[in-house]
Amino acid sequence: MTPSIPQRSSLVAETIRVLREAISAGRWLEELPGERRLCEEWHISRPTLRAALNALAAEGLITISQGKPTRVNLPANGAAVKSQPETLTVGLLSPEPLHDMPPFVLLWVDELRSQLASEGHLLQVHVGRSWSGGKNPARALQTLTTTVPASAWVLYRSTEAMQNWFEQKQIPCVVVGSVFKGLSLPSVDRDHRAVCRHAVGLMATRGYQRLTLLIQEPQYAGDHESEAGFEEGLQATSTRGITGYIQRHDGSREGLLKALDRLISARQRPQAILIARTSSALTVCTALLQRGLRIPQDVALICRDDDVFLDETIPQIARYSVTASAFAKRIFRLIRQPGVKGETKVMPELVKRESL
Repeated sequence: MTPSIPQRSSLVAETIRVLREAISAGRWLEELPGERRLCEEWHISRPTLRAALNALAAEGLITISQGKPTRVNLPANGAAVKSQPETLTVGLLSPEPLHDMPPFVLLWVDELRSQLASEGHLLQVHVGRSWSGGKNPARALQTLTTTVPASAWVLYRSTEAMQNWFEQKQIPCVVVGSVFKGLSLPSVDRDHRAVCRHAVGLMATRGYQRLTLLIQEPQYAGDHESEAGFEEGLQATSTRGITGYIQRHDGSREGLLKALDRLISARQRPQAILIARTSSALTVCTALLQRGLRIPQDVALICRDDDVFLDETIPQIARYSVTASAFAKRIFRLIRQPGVKGETKVMPELVKRESL
Protein backbone atom coordinates (compact mmCIF):
# COMPACT_ATOMS: atom_id res chain seq x y z
CA MET A 1 0.00 0.00 0.00
CA THR A 2 1.23 3.49 -0.75
CA PRO A 3 1.32 6.27 1.84
CA SER A 4 -0.72 9.01 0.20
CA ILE A 5 -2.41 10.15 -2.97
CA PRO A 6 -0.79 12.97 -5.01
CA GLN A 7 -2.63 16.28 -5.06
CA ARG A 8 -4.16 17.40 -8.36
CA SER A 9 -2.41 20.78 -8.50
CA SER A 10 0.95 20.26 -10.26
CA LEU A 11 0.43 16.52 -10.45
CA VAL A 12 3.92 15.52 -11.63
CA ALA A 13 5.55 17.55 -8.84
CA GLU A 14 3.20 16.08 -6.26
CA THR A 15 3.90 12.55 -7.52
CA ILE A 16 7.63 13.20 -7.20
CA ARG A 17 7.09 14.43 -3.64
CA VAL A 18 5.02 11.42 -2.58
CA LEU A 19 7.46 8.95 -4.16
CA ARG A 20 10.46 10.63 -2.55
CA GLU A 21 8.84 10.69 0.89
CA ALA A 22 7.78 7.06 0.67
CA ILE A 23 11.28 5.94 -0.34
CA SER A 24 12.88 8.09 2.37
CA ALA A 25 10.55 6.60 4.96
CA GLY A 26 11.63 3.08 3.97
CA ARG A 27 8.33 2.09 2.40
CA TRP A 28 10.08 0.27 -0.45
CA LEU A 29 13.53 -1.07 0.42
CA GLU A 30 14.46 -2.78 -2.85
CA GLU A 31 12.06 -2.02 -5.68
CA LEU A 32 8.94 0.00 -6.43
CA PRO A 33 5.53 -1.55 -7.13
CA GLY A 34 4.52 -1.87 -10.78
CA GLU A 35 3.30 1.14 -12.73
CA ARG A 36 -0.24 -0.18 -13.04
CA ARG A 37 -0.60 -0.58 -9.29
CA LEU A 38 0.70 2.92 -8.54
CA CYS A 39 -1.47 4.51 -11.24
CA GLU A 40 -4.61 2.79 -9.98
CA GLU A 41 -3.87 3.58 -6.34
CA TRP A 42 -3.14 7.26 -6.96
CA HIS A 43 -5.60 7.88 -9.84
CA ILE A 44 -2.90 9.22 -12.14
CA SER A 45 -1.91 8.43 -15.72
CA ARG A 46 1.17 6.48 -16.76
CA PRO A 47 2.76 9.52 -18.46
CA THR A 48 2.47 11.44 -15.16
CA LEU A 49 4.02 8.57 -13.19
CA ARG A 50 6.82 8.04 -15.73
CA ALA A 51 7.70 11.74 -15.69
CA ALA A 52 8.03 11.55 -11.91
CA LEU A 53 10.10 8.36 -12.08
CA ASN A 54 12.44 9.88 -14.65
CA ALA A 55 12.99 12.89 -12.36
CA LEU A 56 13.89 10.64 -9.42
CA ALA A 57 16.14 8.53 -11.63
CA ALA A 58 18.00 11.69 -12.63
CA GLU A 59 18.56 12.35 -8.91
CA GLY A 60 19.97 8.86 -8.51
CA LEU A 61 17.28 7.84 -6.06
CA ILE A 62 16.02 5.02 -8.29
CA THR A 63 17.25 3.02 -11.28
CA ILE A 64 14.91 2.34 -14.20
CA SER A 65 15.65 -0.71 -16.36
CA GLN A 66 13.65 -1.77 -19.40
CA GLY A 67 11.52 -4.82 -18.62
CA LYS A 68 12.62 -4.97 -14.97
CA PRO A 69 11.21 -3.56 -11.71
CA THR A 70 12.37 -0.07 -10.81
CA ARG A 71 15.14 -0.41 -8.21
CA VAL A 72 15.52 1.74 -5.10
CA ASN A 73 19.10 2.92 -4.61
CA LEU A 74 19.98 2.52 -0.93
CA PRO A 75 22.99 4.03 0.86
CA ALA A 76 26.09 1.91 1.35
CA ASN A 77 24.87 0.54 4.69
CA GLY A 78 21.74 -0.82 3.00
CA ALA A 79 19.28 1.23 5.06
CA ALA A 80 16.67 3.61 3.75
CA VAL A 81 17.39 7.27 4.26
CA LYS A 82 15.21 8.62 7.05
CA SER A 83 15.06 12.24 6.04
CA GLN A 84 12.04 12.78 8.29
CA PRO A 85 12.23 10.34 11.21
CA GLU A 86 9.09 11.73 12.82
CA THR A 87 6.90 11.30 9.75
CA LEU A 88 3.47 9.93 10.59
CA THR A 89 1.43 7.81 8.23
CA VAL A 90 -2.25 8.34 9.00
CA GLY A 91 -4.78 5.89 7.61
CA LEU A 92 -8.31 7.03 6.79
CA LEU A 93 -10.92 4.25 6.76
CA SER A 94 -13.99 4.84 4.60
CA PRO A 95 -16.79 2.55 3.41
CA GLU A 96 -16.98 4.50 0.14
CA PRO A 97 -14.39 5.67 -2.42
CA LEU A 98 -13.37 9.30 -2.71
CA HIS A 99 -15.46 9.91 -5.81
CA ASP A 100 -18.63 8.89 -3.93
CA MET A 101 -18.01 11.09 -0.88
CA PRO A 102 -20.11 14.22 -0.36
CA PRO A 103 -18.37 17.46 -1.38
CA PHE A 104 -17.91 18.60 2.24
CA VAL A 105 -16.14 15.34 3.10
CA LEU A 106 -13.83 15.68 0.09
CA LEU A 107 -13.00 19.20 1.26
CA TRP A 108 -12.05 18.24 4.81
CA VAL A 109 -10.10 15.19 3.58
CA ASP A 110 -8.13 17.47 1.26
CA GLU A 111 -7.61 19.99 4.08
CA LEU A 112 -6.48 17.26 6.45
CA ARG A 113 -4.02 15.93 3.87
CA SER A 114 -2.61 19.45 3.42
CA GLN A 115 -2.32 20.04 7.15
CA LEU A 116 -0.51 16.73 7.63
CA ALA A 117 1.76 17.39 4.65
CA SER A 118 2.73 20.80 6.06
CA GLU A 119 4.50 18.93 8.87
CA GLY A 120 5.84 16.17 6.65
CA HIS A 121 3.14 13.63 7.47
CA LEU A 122 1.18 11.41 5.08
CA LEU A 123 -2.48 10.52 4.64
CA GLN A 124 -3.42 7.15 3.19
CA VAL A 125 -7.05 6.43 2.27
CA HIS A 126 -8.35 2.85 2.62
CA VAL A 127 -11.73 2.05 1.11
CA GLY A 128 -13.72 -1.08 1.85
CA ARG A 129 -16.89 -2.49 3.31
CA SER A 130 -15.33 -5.59 4.88
CA TRP A 131 -14.69 -3.68 8.09
CA SER A 132 -17.81 -1.48 8.03
CA GLY A 133 -20.57 -3.52 6.42
CA GLY A 134 -20.94 -6.32 8.96
CA LYS A 135 -21.48 -6.72 12.67
CA ASN A 136 -18.10 -8.38 13.18
CA PRO A 137 -15.32 -6.51 11.37
CA ALA A 138 -12.58 -7.85 13.65
CA ARG A 139 -10.81 -10.06 11.10
CA ALA A 140 -10.70 -7.39 8.38
CA LEU A 141 -9.53 -4.71 10.81
CA GLN A 142 -6.88 -6.97 12.32
CA THR A 143 -5.48 -7.78 8.88
CA LEU A 144 -5.48 -4.15 7.80
CA THR A 145 -3.90 -2.67 10.93
CA THR A 146 -1.17 -5.31 11.10
CA THR A 147 -0.18 -5.04 7.42
CA VAL A 148 -0.38 -1.24 7.09
CA PRO A 149 2.03 0.61 9.42
CA ALA A 150 -0.16 3.60 10.25
CA SER A 151 0.60 5.69 13.32
CA ALA A 152 -3.07 6.62 13.72
CA TRP A 153 -6.40 5.94 12.05
CA VAL A 154 -9.21 8.29 11.08
CA LEU A 155 -12.57 6.51 11.12
CA TYR A 156 -15.13 7.98 8.71
CA ARG A 157 -18.68 6.62 8.95
CA SER A 158 -17.65 4.04 11.51
CA THR A 159 -20.11 1.52 12.89
CA GLU A 160 -20.49 0.66 16.55
CA ALA A 161 -18.64 -2.63 15.97
CA MET A 162 -15.68 -0.76 14.44
CA GLN A 163 -15.49 1.71 17.30
CA ASN A 164 -15.69 -1.12 19.84
CA TRP A 165 -12.82 -2.93 18.16
CA PHE A 166 -10.49 0.09 18.11
CA GLU A 167 -11.23 0.85 21.75
CA GLN A 168 -10.62 -2.75 22.84
CA LYS A 169 -7.35 -2.93 20.89
CA GLN A 170 -6.30 0.55 22.13
CA ILE A 171 -5.13 1.49 18.64
CA PRO A 172 -4.73 5.28 18.18
CA CYS A 173 -7.64 6.65 16.19
CA VAL A 174 -9.93 9.63 15.73
CA VAL A 175 -13.62 9.11 14.95
CA VAL A 176 -15.05 11.54 12.40
CA GLY A 177 -18.59 11.55 13.67
CA SER A 178 -20.10 10.82 17.04
CA VAL A 179 -19.01 8.01 19.35
CA PHE A 180 -21.54 5.40 20.40
CA LYS A 181 -22.74 5.32 23.99
CA GLY A 182 -20.33 3.73 26.43
CA LEU A 183 -17.21 4.34 24.31
CA SER A 184 -14.54 6.97 24.93
CA LEU A 185 -12.68 7.31 21.64
CA PRO A 186 -11.56 10.81 20.57
CA SER A 187 -13.95 12.21 18.01
CA VAL A 188 -14.82 15.27 15.95
CA ASP A 189 -18.35 15.89 14.76
CA ARG A 190 -20.94 18.52 14.12
CA ASP A 191 -23.13 18.96 17.18
CA HIS A 192 -26.09 17.20 15.59
CA ARG A 193 -28.06 17.16 18.83
CA ALA A 194 -27.78 20.93 19.29
CA VAL A 195 -28.49 21.57 15.59
CA CYS A 196 -31.73 19.57 15.58
CA ARG A 197 -32.84 21.11 18.85
CA HIS A 198 -32.14 24.57 17.43
CA ALA A 199 -33.94 23.74 14.16
CA VAL A 200 -37.14 22.87 16.03
CA GLY A 201 -37.05 26.19 17.87
CA LEU A 202 -36.31 28.04 14.64
CA MET A 203 -39.19 26.42 12.76
CA ALA A 204 -41.51 27.13 15.67
CA THR A 205 -40.44 30.79 15.71
CA ARG A 206 -41.23 31.00 11.99
CA GLY A 207 -44.81 29.91 12.77
CA TYR A 208 -44.65 26.24 11.72
CA GLN A 209 -46.47 24.00 14.20
CA ARG A 210 -46.36 20.54 12.61
CA LEU A 211 -42.76 19.41 12.19
CA THR A 212 -40.98 16.27 10.96
CA LEU A 213 -37.42 14.99 11.10
CA LEU A 214 -36.78 12.98 7.92
CA ILE A 215 -33.82 10.70 8.56
CA GLN A 216 -32.30 7.44 7.40
CA GLU A 217 -32.59 4.46 9.75
CA PRO A 218 -29.89 5.32 12.30
CA GLN A 219 -26.58 3.60 11.53
CA TYR A 220 -24.24 6.14 13.08
CA ALA A 221 -24.10 7.71 16.51
CA GLY A 222 -24.72 11.17 15.03
CA ASP A 223 -28.12 10.04 13.77
CA HIS A 224 -29.12 8.90 17.25
CA GLU A 225 -27.96 12.29 18.55
CA SER A 226 -30.06 14.02 15.89
CA GLU A 227 -33.21 12.19 16.93
CA ALA A 228 -32.56 12.98 20.59
CA GLY A 229 -32.08 16.68 19.79
CA PHE A 230 -35.26 16.79 17.73
CA GLU A 231 -37.25 15.22 20.58
CA GLU A 232 -35.75 17.69 23.05
CA GLY A 233 -36.75 20.56 20.79
CA LEU A 234 -40.33 19.30 20.58
CA GLN A 235 -40.50 18.96 24.35
CA ALA A 236 -39.19 22.49 24.85
CA THR A 237 -41.81 23.96 22.47
CA SER A 238 -44.77 21.76 23.39
CA THR A 239 -46.38 24.52 25.46
CA ARG A 240 -46.58 26.60 22.27
CA GLY A 241 -48.63 23.94 20.51
CA ILE A 242 -45.72 22.54 18.48
CA THR A 243 -46.06 18.87 17.49
CA GLY A 244 -43.88 16.61 15.42
CA TYR A 245 -42.52 13.15 14.79
CA ILE A 246 -39.59 11.31 13.24
CA GLN A 247 -40.03 9.74 9.80
CA ARG A 248 -37.32 7.19 8.96
CA HIS A 249 -36.42 5.73 5.57
CA ASP A 250 -34.03 3.01 4.38
CA GLY A 251 -31.53 5.32 2.68
CA SER A 252 -32.42 4.44 -0.91
CA ARG A 253 -34.00 6.94 -3.29
CA GLU A 254 -37.13 4.79 -3.53
CA GLY A 255 -37.38 4.44 0.24
CA LEU A 256 -36.94 8.18 0.71
CA LEU A 257 -39.70 8.97 -1.81
CA LYS A 258 -42.08 6.50 -0.16
CA ALA A 259 -41.44 8.12 3.21
CA LEU A 260 -42.02 11.57 1.70
CA ASP A 261 -45.28 10.48 0.08
CA ARG A 262 -46.47 9.18 3.45
CA LEU A 263 -45.74 12.57 4.95
CA ILE A 264 -47.48 14.72 2.34
CA SER A 265 -50.52 12.43 2.09
CA ALA A 266 -51.09 12.43 5.85
CA ARG A 267 -54.22 14.09 7.17
CA GLN A 268 -52.06 16.49 9.16
CA ARG A 269 -49.30 17.16 6.66
CA PRO A 270 -46.12 18.57 8.23
CA GLN A 271 -45.62 22.26 7.63
CA ALA A 272 -41.83 22.05 7.91
CA ILE A 273 -39.34 19.19 7.43
CA LEU A 274 -35.85 18.90 8.91
CA ILE A 275 -33.80 16.68 6.58
CA ALA A 276 -30.76 14.84 7.86
CA ARG A 277 -28.56 14.56 4.74
CA THR A 278 -27.80 16.86 1.83
CA SER A 279 -28.46 14.26 -0.86
CA SER A 280 -31.86 13.60 0.71
CA ALA A 281 -32.58 17.34 0.78
CA LEU A 282 -31.99 17.56 -2.95
CA THR A 283 -34.35 14.63 -3.63
CA VAL A 284 -37.02 16.00 -1.31
CA CYS A 285 -36.87 19.48 -2.85
CA THR A 286 -37.32 18.24 -6.42
CA ALA A 287 -39.96 15.67 -5.42
CA LEU A 288 -42.10 18.26 -3.63
CA LEU A 289 -41.97 20.58 -6.62
CA GLN A 290 -42.85 17.69 -8.94
CA ARG A 291 -45.90 16.96 -6.78
CA GLY A 292 -47.08 20.55 -7.07
CA LEU A 293 -46.12 21.70 -3.56
CA ARG A 294 -44.50 25.07 -3.09
CA ILE A 295 -41.43 25.64 -0.91
CA PRO A 296 -41.78 27.15 1.66
CA GLN A 297 -45.43 28.22 1.21
CA ASP A 298 -46.78 24.64 1.44
CA VAL A 299 -43.83 22.84 3.05
CA ALA A 300 -40.71 24.51 4.48
CA LEU A 301 -37.35 22.73 4.37
CA ILE A 302 -34.14 22.94 6.38
CA CYS A 303 -31.17 20.58 6.17
CA ARG A 304 -29.09 19.40 9.13
CA ASP A 305 -25.96 19.14 6.96
CA ASP A 306 -24.36 21.37 4.36
CA ASP A 307 -22.97 21.17 0.84
CA VAL A 308 -22.47 23.93 -1.71
CA PHE A 309 -24.87 22.41 -4.24
CA LEU A 310 -27.81 23.30 -1.96
CA ASP A 311 -27.39 26.86 -3.22
CA GLU A 312 -27.98 25.64 -6.78
CA THR A 313 -31.57 24.58 -6.13
CA ILE A 314 -34.61 26.78 -6.64
CA PRO A 315 -35.45 27.75 -3.97
CA GLN A 316 -32.11 27.59 -2.18
CA ILE A 317 -32.18 25.31 0.86
CA ALA A 318 -31.53 26.57 4.39
CA ARG A 319 -29.01 24.48 6.34
CA TYR A 320 -26.33 24.38 9.02
CA SER A 321 -22.73 24.86 7.90
CA VAL A 322 -19.20 24.19 9.17
CA THR A 323 -16.06 25.21 7.25
CA ALA A 324 -13.99 22.28 6.04
CA SER A 325 -10.69 23.82 7.15
CA ALA A 326 -11.87 24.32 10.73
CA PHE A 327 -13.30 20.80 10.82
CA ALA A 328 -10.07 19.25 9.50
CA LYS A 329 -8.01 21.29 11.98
CA ARG A 330 -9.89 19.68 14.88
CA ILE A 331 -9.13 16.22 13.47
CA PHE A 332 -5.46 17.12 12.97
CA ARG A 333 -5.10 18.31 16.57
CA LEU A 334 -6.41 15.01 17.92
CA ILE A 335 -4.08 13.03 15.64
CA ARG A 336 -1.15 15.01 17.01
CA GLN A 337 -2.28 14.40 20.61
CA PRO A 338 -2.50 10.60 20.97
CA GLY A 339 -4.18 9.43 24.14
CA VAL A 340 -6.57 12.38 24.38
CA LYS A 341 -10.14 11.14 24.81
CA GLY A 342 -13.53 12.75 24.61
CA GLU A 343 -15.76 14.33 22.02
CA THR A 344 -15.02 17.53 20.13
CA LYS A 345 -18.29 19.08 19.00
CA VAL A 346 -18.34 21.75 16.31
CA MET A 347 -21.46 23.92 16.35
CA PRO A 348 -22.48 24.78 12.78
CA GLU A 349 -23.82 28.18 11.78
CA LEU A 350 -27.28 28.62 10.30
CA VAL A 351 -27.23 29.45 6.58
CA LYS A 352 -30.47 31.35 5.97
CA ARG A 353 -32.02 30.59 2.61
CA GLU A 354 -35.38 30.71 0.82
CA SER A 355 -36.71 27.26 1.78
CA LEU A 356 -37.57 28.25 5.36
